[in-house]
Amino acid sequence: MKLIEVIGALLIMAILLPKLADMMAMGLADTQKRQAADHLALVSRASADYVRKHQTNLSSATASSGPTLSVADLVSDGLLPAGFQDRNVWGQSYAIYIRKDSTSGHLRAIVLTTGGRAAATSRFLNVTVPGAAALLGGTGGFVPTGDVPDQSADTLQGSGGGWSLSLAALGVPSPGAGHLGALTSFDASALGQDYLYRVAVPGHDELNAMQTELDMTNHAIRNVSELQFEEREISSESCTAPEDQGRVFLDKIQGLYLCRNNSLEIIGDSGNSTLLKTAVLARNGDKISKPSCASGTGTSPAIFTSPSIAEAGPEAPPLTSFQTWATSLSDTEWQVHMRVQTPDKTLSTDGDDSGWVYPASDYGRIVVMTSCVKQAAP
Repeated sequence: MKLIEVIGALLIMAILLPKLADMMAMGLADTQKRQAADHLALVSRASADYVRKHQTNLSSATASSGPTLSVADLVSDGLLPAGFQDRNVWGQSYAIYIRKDSTSGHLRAIVLTTGGRAAATSRFLNVTVPGAAALLGGTGGFVPTGDVPDQSADTLQGSGGGWSLSLAALGVPSPGAGHLGALTSFDASALGQDYLYRVAVPGHDELNAMQTELDMTNHAIRNVSELQFEEREISSESCTAPEDQGRVFLDKIQGLYLCRNNSLEIIGDSGNSTLLKTAVLARNGDKISKPSCASGTGTSPAIFTSPSIAEAGPEAPPLTSFQTWATSLSDTEWQVHMRVQTPDKTLSTDGDDSGWVYPASDYGRIVVMTSCVKQAAP
């Protein structure tokens, strides 16, 4: 290679090296912007979670005063992992200010970086930091130098000029130009406050759930597809107070109760067929289980019997009378009985000449119905 060629190559390298150095510096700056933005995003999300978790305690904040949090607070509350660093890639730490919007009353979390990188260049202040804020999207912001028109040095400027907050009006000390910030506002939906939503909110079933009694103030609920009751075991319910009248609740065994006329009532089916549903055909001497009567209704087990059919042979005397009844064997069982009467006194099985006969099991049936009834006052 000739000397002139070597000199030419060196000249080209001398021209390109500064450009390459600039490109490397720009690449490093872009990487740092991304790192700073991602770090701030983690702190901002944790701050938002803190507000949702402690909204009751933070509700005393005003437009110009309120609690100030640190990264340590977020770590101790489990919102950031242990060992999370309080400084970003530029050595800036964080301060979180909780304020309440003076117009809407919504809580706000303002995150600012403080301290860190000193003797910053104009490019860092006016290009790098605003660029990092833009990577956060609409919530990102920065403290401007004031060199750009309509950007005051004592404000937190939203990326892309989307919003601007006066730090002085918020009662927040300005960290100076070259610092990042983030703003999060919380309405009732974001906080999951105690409002009942008419429509489903994906991922937030609690917004459609009541946590106390619902008073309709004498208004109706119409077009109900179905009602689902929570099962209860009714034992010592009282229906004597005026506000108890009309209450309906479900017992696991007895079904629906209604508070009416200062007492508990069991709601029958619409066809009034409960008694008939329990009807069975029994034989003389069969045992019948007593129903379990609902507590507090003033009812007790009752049994109703009626002859259904009796049969006699072709040479038997005519049947002149039927009788059916039940006797109580225990707290849980009755025994039913049936007899027929004939004019032939010699057929009597009662030990007398009355003509009463207890038919064999294949020659008579008893209709038996059981229910829980209120006894008439003596």
